[in-house]
Amino acid sequence: MRLIRMTTLAPALLAAALSLPVVAVAQTTTKPAAASPSEAHKQRVEERIADMYATLHIAPTQEAVWNDFAQVMLDNAQAMDTLLAKHATDPSTRSAEDIMASYAAMAQQHAQNVQKLSAAFHTLYNNLTSEQRKAADELFRTNALQRVAK
Repeated sequence: MRLIRMTTLAPALLAAALSLPVVAVAQTTTKPAAASPSEAHKQRVEERIADMYATLHIAPTQEAVWNDFAQVMLDNAQAMDTLLAKHATDPSTRSAEDIMASYAAMAQQHAQNVQKLSAAFHTLYNNLTSEQRKAADELFRTNALQRVAK
């Protein structure tokens, strides 16, 4: 088995993190209005987009490539939500073969999402200034390290 260094996995890990639904746990004293899992996922993706936009200090001249990247993130989230909804039946009534096929479909969708996101990020990264690239590198490293620590 070949070992891959984490520094080479950082972009892939962030891309994966950005394209998958994430379960958020919040402690509140009042019960917030219930949003569908799809709506909640879209909101988390939009928050990540806004955070990245602010962190990278996207300039007006970079808006077009940024918007393309952000749209891929949103499209990926929608594609995964659609697939999850399709396979969101009660596992107690499904066969092992059906469950395995669902896992395969989700893995395939995830791989497609990461490929699209990676290509869009490549274009964005090539349009960043050296300072923005440093900020992106740090953002990806930090996210990758946080995932490894979990």
